[in-house]
Amino acid sequence: MAYFKHILIIILTSISAVASAQMRFREGDEFLRQVITKSSCVLQRGSQTLHVGSVSRVVKTYKVTDVNDKAASFTITTDKLIDTVNAMDQNMVYNSAKPADPNSSIQVGLQKMANAQAMVSVNNKGAVLSLKRPVPTNDTLLSFTGIQPERLLPGSTLQFMVDFPVNSSLKKGYSWTETTPSAETTYAIYASTNRITTITYKTSVLGGNLNSRINGSILIDNNTGIILKRYSQSVSTGYEMVNGIVYTATRRTAITEVSSKK
Repeated sequence: MAYFKHILIIILTSISAVASAQMRFREGDEFLRQVITKSSCVLQRGSQTLHVGSVSRVVKTYKVTDVNDKAASFTITTDKLIDTVNAMDQNMVYNSAKPADPNSSIQVGLQKMANAQAMVSVNNKGAVLSLKRPVPTNDTLLSFTGIQPERLLPGSTLQFMVDFPVNSSLKKGYSWTETTPSAETTYAIYASTNRITTITYKTSVLGGNLNSRINGSILIDNNTGIILKRYSQSVSTGYEMVNGIVYTATRRTAITEVSSKK
């Protein structure tokens, strides 16, 4: 019964939120997204223990380069990437505004990431229709440096936009659960006004090399569907591979994300 109640509310909300859940992109529009990630990880293999701490700041611009009635094309550019990694009593600092150390495979890998541009086509809800120029990702590099990957796949949503309908008619305390083969997320309306909706959520991710428990909050602009601010904390346990060697891993991560239209 609760499932059908949830579906009914979503349908009614979708009808009343067409203007707010869809955004009319215009050529030349630019959106700015900044993600700050603090991560600490303990890797163990037998009696060997490796402590890795990292702090990263990534700033990206999403620029609309072409628009038609059904879709918009975006170019995604990394404006700034700063990453600090502490491991084995050594400190590595990468700044995209400076040349990478050619003797550091980590810095060279981060430089390739910072210099790459992605080009995607999305619908008016920000859902990816196609990738014109995908950016390759190195999962080991991202995991070691603590940088959050941006998964641009057909059907996914641009990460500065919410991927479900929101509307001020949903009152404080209303909650719902979304389940996928690998994760279960419970959302709850924490506060709602005509312009802003604040949602809290809890996610369990199971079945991969890392199992995660995530708590977070999202501040959403009802008129555009833009995520103005997102904050999350997570604890992950499982295993990770570093230089071809498998370690058991415990990782704690705090992420603060802020987005806006330029």
